[in-house]
Amino acid sequence: MAMTAKKLGMFTMVLLATVVLAQTAQSAPQNAKFQALYNEVAKLQGDEALKFFESLPAKGVKGADVIEFFIDLPVSGANAQISKLFKDEGFAFYLDKYPRGNAYDNFQWKTGMGTEIVGPFSKQPLKLPFTDYVPLPAGPVGDAGKTYKIGVTFHGFSHPWLINWADAAAWEGKRHPNVQVKVLDAEFDNAKMAAHFDTFIAEKMDGILVWPMVEAPTGPPAKRAMEAGIPVVSVDRLTGHEDVSSRISGNFPANGAQCGMYLVWKLAQEGSIKAKMVMLRKPLGSTADSVRTGHFLKVLSYFPGIQVLQSYHDTDSREEAFANTQAALQAFPDVDVFFGTGDHEALAALEASKMANRLTSRPGGKKILFISIDDSKEALTNVKQGNIEVNTPYTPLISDIGMRVLLNIVTKKANMPHDVITPNIPMVTQKGDTIFGLVTQTPDQWYVYTFGPPMK
Repeated sequence: MAMTAKKLGMFTMVLLATVVLAQTAQSAPQNAKFQALYNEVAKLQGDEALKFFESLPAKGVKGADVIEFFIDLPVSGANAQISKLFKDEGFAFYLDKYPRGNAYDNFQWKTGMGTEIVGPFSKQPLKLPFTDYVPLPAGPVGDAGKTYKIGVTFHGFSHPWLINWADAAAWEGKRHPNVQVKVLDAEFDNAKMAAHFDTFIAEKMDGILVWPMVEAPTGPPAKRAMEAGIPVVSVDRLTGHEDVSSRISGNFPANGAQCGMYLVWKLAQEGSIKAKMVMLRKPLGSTADSVRTGHFLKVLSYFPGIQVLQSYHDTDSREEAFANTQAALQAFPDVDVFFGTGDHEALAALEASKMANRLTSRPGGKKILFISIDDSKEALTNVKQGNIEVNTPYTPLISDIGMRVLLNIVTKKANMPHDVITPNIPMVTQKGDTIFGLVTQTPDQWYVYTFGPPMK
C-alpha cells in the first residue's frame, strides 16, 4: 500500500521501537473451542469462506459466540495485499498483547442496565451503561475520616467523546464525599500529560486515572508514578508501561471484527465481495487504531477481491479526517468503502463525499459504504437515516469503572485484577439484521447509551 513520505516517516518513528517484536509475533491466540472450525476455514477464500461464515449457526456458533469466533479468526493469506499489510504494520504484536478474558466477577451486561446522569462537565444527559460493574456504594470510601486525592489526566475537553469520558469519571468521584478529584486536560499534548503525572506525584496524590492517547509517551510517567507508590489505572487505551495497577480495556477487538463481518456480509448482499477501500484511522501507534484495524483486516484477509487504496491517520480530529477524505476522493476516482476507526472519521467522510458529489458514485449509482466505530448520537442518527451503514459501539462512559477500580485499590477495599475487561456490545445497523448468526442492535436500542449532545 502506497504511503506519503510524511506518513511513512510517522510510521517509521512510531514503530521503530517495536519492529523486532512485531516481526516475530504471531497472530492473537486462537480460541480453543473454535480450533476445529479455524482449521477448516483456513483452507477457504472468497465465496467458499462466505458460505462457511454463513454456516456458523448450524455449526453451533450463535449469539455472543459469533463475535468471539471472529475476534480470534486467524489471518489468511488469500488476500495477498491485506496479508502483507497486516504483517508490515505489526498488527499481530498489538493484537497479541491486548488484554483479553472474562468480565470481572463474571459480570453480564443486559440492555437497560445503567444510570442516567447529567455530565458534570458537558452538562449533557447521559446514561452510563456499566454502573453495576465493579459496584461501589455511594458514600464515604475507606477511612471515612480521610480525604482521598485522585488525579485524572486525559485529552481533552474539546472532544465530544472525551469530555463525556471525563464526565463519567468525575460523576463517580462525586458519589463519595471523602474523594477529591482533580481533572487536568493535556489538550492532545503528550508532553503536557507527562507533566501532569509529575504534578500529581509532587502533590502526593493517592491515585491517578489516565486516558492515554498513545502508548509509548505515557510509559515513563506512568512508571514514575508507580515507583513513587501511587497506583495508576488506565481506561480505554493502554499506557506504554504495562505494569500499571489496573487497565480498564474496552472492546476494541469486537469493534474491528464486527466491522469486518459487516462489510463482507454487506458486499455479499450486493452480489459481489469486491471493493476498493480507503481507511481513515486514529493516531498511528494508538491502541484504538492498531487493535481495531488489525481485527478488521483479519476478517477481510479471506477475500481477495477487497483492495486497500490508502490508509490515512489523524490525531482524533474530525477536521483532519475531512481533509484526508478530500485527498482520497481527489486521488482515487473509484471508492466503494470508507472505514473509520472512529465515528468522527465516518462522519467526516460522509460530509466530504456529499460535498464532492461522490456519495452515489459507485458503479450503477450505488452509495459509498461508511463503516464506523464509536457511538456518538450524531453517528447513530446517521445509521438510523441510512447514511452510515454500521456502527460498532464503543462508549466513553467506562471511566466510572476505572474510578471505582482505583478507589478499591487506594482504600484496599478489594483486590483488583490487572485487567478489567468490558463486555462486547453487538454492532448497530439501521433495521437490525442477523449477520453470520449475530443479531445486531437497532439505533433506537443503543441510542440512550451514546455520547455527545442530543440530535434534533
